Amino acid sequence: MKLLLDEMLSARIAEQLRGHGHDAAAVDENPDLRGLADPDLFAQAQEQERAIVTYNRDDFLALDREYRSREREHHGIVILHPRRFPQGAGSVGALVTALSSFAEAGPPYPSFIHWLQ
Repeated sequence: MKLLLDEMLSARIAEQLRGHGHDAAAVDENPDLRGLADPDLFAQAQEQERAIVTYNRDDFLALDREYRSREREHHGIVILHPRRFPQGAGSVGALVTALSSFAEAGPPYPSFIHWLQ
């Protein structure tokens, strides 16, 4: 499974995921993606066939509803809970481990929404 880490996630996370053999990219690594509105970023993730990884549940759940209302599939949304994976260097290891395990299993179903535990 290919992942795109939203702008609020460090490129270090994508680097470590790649070190574990995963296809991961971070908005933080790509100047063309920085500052994009959520609908545009989600569209980019779909063009790249990537699931988006984000803390921004409300906006991306709204995009999921929009896609479903138009009977369009997407490549998935992985939602992070800020208490389980607080932003900052202290949770990078736990987040990389959880994302790595999830990515190894592959997408659970088309247009999935997954709350990472």
